[in-house]
Amino acid sequence: MVLVNQENGGSALDWCALEIQAVYFSGRSMNEEFQSIRNYEGERPPFPGQVRRPDYRSSGPKRLMPQLQIKVPTLRRWGKKMAVVVDKQFFESLGHMEEVDDLSSGDIAWFTVDFEEDDSGNRFRLVRGDVHVTTLERATEGLTGGSPVTLTEFEESIRSRLAT
Repeated sequence: MVLVNQENGGSALDWCALEIQAVYFSGRSMNEEFQSIRNYEGERPPFPGQVRRPDYRSSGPKRLMPQLQIKVPTLRRWGKKMAVVVDKQFFESLGHMEEVDDLSSGDIAWFTVDFEEDDSGNRFRLVRGDVHVTTLERATEGLTGGSPVTLTEFEESIRSRLAT
């Protein structure tokens, strides 16, 4: 996406590029869930019927990183920045990314968002979180990094799956 400041009034077009990254879910196919939503006649969406978990480690390196690696070098040549919006949990799952002190020294401004429950406990609203400014190189490290598990933890995970 492209965000444009139409209040600028000058002859120069004031804009920035925007990526919004959703997260994959691990688990069974979503087809059953979509069918359930299509057929549901209640006031609120039906509760998911399958156990799934967000798969942040696939979403970042497989989808977001290639987009940034393709677009940011061109934006950098043009003197433009990339804005990336992700939810707070997605950002926190990334490996460490060294931040720069000033937007003029960075390539990417990461905007985090979160969901906040209202007083009734029945609705959620999207709320603005923090802004983190990085270079493309540090973003790539963060998207491919993360905290590695130990060999023991990895093998225990395999053993537990084989036991079920």
